[in-house]
Amino acid sequence: MSAPVDLEGKKRVSAEAEYRYVNKYLDEEVSFEPSPDEVVTSLGPVTDETDEAAAFDAMRTNAGSNIKVVNAERGFAILEVATTEAAEALDADVTAAVPDANTLPVMIDGEGNRRYFLPDELTVQFADGVSDDEAEAIIRDANSTVVQKHRTAGYYTISVPEGEGLFATVRAFSDRDDVEFAEPSEVGIDDALDDADLGDDVVGTIHDVDTDDFAPDTPTSEAASTSEQFFNRLWGLDNRGQTILGTTGRFDADIDAPQAWRIETGNSRVVVAVIDTGADLDHPDLATRLTPQGAEDWDFADPADTVPQDSGSHGTHVAGTAVGSSNSTGIVGVAPGARLMPLRINLTAGMNANRADAINYVADLAAATPGRRFVINCSWRASGNIAAILRAIRRAVARDVLVIFAAGNDDRDMDVQPQYPGAYPEVMSVAATDQSDVRAWFSNYGFTVDIAAPGVNIYSSIPDDTHGYMNGTSMASPHVAGAAALVWSRNETLSANDVRRILEQSADNIDARNPGFEGKLGSGRLNAYRALLRTPAPVRRPRIIRQFDYPQDNAGSSTGLAFAPAFRYPWFRNQPALLFLTQQAGSERVYFLNTFTGSVRYSVDPVQNDTIGSLEWHDNQIWAANVTTGSGSINRIAPFGGSQVGSIPAPTGRGEGLAHDGRYLYYSTQNRIHVIDPATGSVRFSFPPPGGRCRALSIGGGKLFIGDGSTNRIRVLDAGTRIEQVAYEAPGGGSRQVEGLAYDARRRELYVANQSEERIYVIRA
Repeated sequence: MSAPVDLEGKKRVSAEAEYRYVNKYLDEEVSFEPSPDEVVTSLGPVTDETDEAAAFDAMRTNAGSNIKVVNAERGFAILEVATTEAAEALDADVTAAVPDANTLPVMIDGEGNRRYFLPDELTVQFADGVSDDEAEAIIRDANSTVVQKHRTAGYYTISVPEGEGLFATVRAFSDRDDVEFAEPSEVGIDDALDDADLGDDVVGTIHDVDTDDFAPDTPTSEAASTSEQFFNRLWGLDNRGQTILGTTGRFDADIDAPQAWRIETGNSRVVVAVIDTGADLDHPDLATRLTPQGAEDWDFADPADTVPQDSGSHGTHVAGTAVGSSNSTGIVGVAPGARLMPLRINLTAGMNANRADAINYVADLAAATPGRRFVINCSWRASGNIAAILRAIRRAVARDVLVIFAAGNDDRDMDVQPQYPGAYPEVMSVAATDQSDVRAWFSNYGFTVDIAAPGVNIYSSIPDDTHGYMNGTSMASPHVAGAAALVWSRNETLSANDVRRILEQSADNIDARNPGFEGKLGSGRLNAYRALLRTPAPVRRPRIIRQFDYPQDNAGSSTGLAFAPAFRYPWFRNQPALLFLTQQAGSERVYFLNTFTGSVRYSVDPVQNDTIGSLEWHDNQIWAANVTTGSGSINRIAPFGGSQVGSIPAPTGRGEGLAHDGRYLYYSTQNRIHVIDPATGSVRFSFPPPGGRCRALSIGGGKLFIGDGSTNRIRVLDAGTRIEQVAYEAPGGGSRQVEGLAYDARRRELYVANQSEERIYVIRA
């Protein structure tokens, strides 16, 4: 639970002439200039509603002021003032109503950012090893009080001692060896990076709900795996040139989501933490994706509440884009199988310390639950370089959390004028593109940006079970967060840095569409499909079911295996058999082995084929790739007598693996796999094996098994898409652990010939 906020200890503080302090965490001295036109007023310990009303009446009636932002629960307001004299008059009027109220000009930092510091509070992060009792004793000894004990260990918001100044107090705490850093307590205002920031000329509104403005959408056949009601509006996932809000898109200016979903849709062990305004927890697009909350407090904006119900619509919209359910209604997110963790913060007039708390919460959760993978999406900005937020980000990254931030909507070059936290190298910074792969006119840019994603006319969930359009880098960022969840779901052994690298390296280059911004939109526009293709399949240790020795020593360079589901031995009924051959130049035999014991039940001499590289069984015949006698051919051999009964030419290259799927032959020449018409020998198509090398092949049950001799791994591909699903470490030891493969699809057993050990292993696959 978040500790309550206690304003009782806040007293009247003094004005200062020096607006500066040393930020120990950032290792820099920071100084500020007072703004002439804005002030922050803190009411202090207002316990009487009449006094509170009198204070706000004084603000409203002061001739030189206009209230810009109010947070009555937190006891502050931000006001626009006409002159310095008006600010002084305002201070007098308010303190007449509330004697302990304080007013401070809004500060402008060295990068031109407006900083909204409360005049009578600061935040302190105590060093590791300082206990809560020790920290609170230090605070008391400084004549200060605890305003809020944060959920981050050792992190406090405290009051400025009576009669002291804010910046002098920050400097005093910063000088202590037991303090990691101290900085002013800061408010973030209007920090959601959506179309609320973009002005009246932006097309689109979050109030565009599901009525008669569009005919019901029908997914294309390519997207047939998604039957979502409004899939056609999700151009960022699948852009076929459809017209959205009067704008016609450019074909394939999208993240290729339908293609990506053929590989991965996400799994529940990958959690996308959306740190935002909360979420509509009952929304049909989100309800089934929620991570179980239990007794945890997910509302970082309100200490009196633990439920992260959306305070607006921004967080719901962002969450829908990242992980919206695939349930045939509404919309679908990029990773519909991943989990959602909505952590509520106040993006209208909230404290930056609570944002740091939320990031630290995920960092601590990641350390405590190593079986999960966490992606943080932050579609918001901060008003400057804030030590608490940067420290939280670094803690999360150190705990293998991928942190993603929107780059911002100020149409600014981030290399010239950074916008934080998107400018930090520790985070993935996301720019926004439109329906034609052109930079959104509002999007920040620069070499600080890491990647771009769709961010204009983005349709997603909004509260009350409805949907609408929004614009902004806020909408671009969750596309990347969802794609990260897909990559991590495909291979949970990857590090956060691996996931980031894959997303960046697989992006589509859109420099040609953006003259003048070459290299300033990151590595390009996100492509989830290419990212998954680039993602290595997870490598698993196989479950060894049984093993037995070769029936004959190897004296050459190859071993062949094949599985016969039913072979009529000369003196037995039909039984499954494992065909085995290992090279003995000039005296080779094909052995038919008992599949459980490895004992020899029958053998035959392939009389016209003295050096066979690989075997297959099909149509009650032995198929053999001959690498010496009859080199360059794939021959059919009678199982009784061993005579050659047919032959087709083989592609050029040393034959290493052979498999038959009932229609085509698969034949490998070390670095290429050819799909062949078995009647004519014509090559229908060919493709490189994943990993680049293939020493053995087998196929069955919709799977293509490839023995990678360079890594001693067995790669398992979907036979239809040829996309790698998983890889197994080859059993046993030695340098030639996977020289032959044979698959029994009915029993899901894969036979692996380890030539180094001259042993056959049977693994579950």
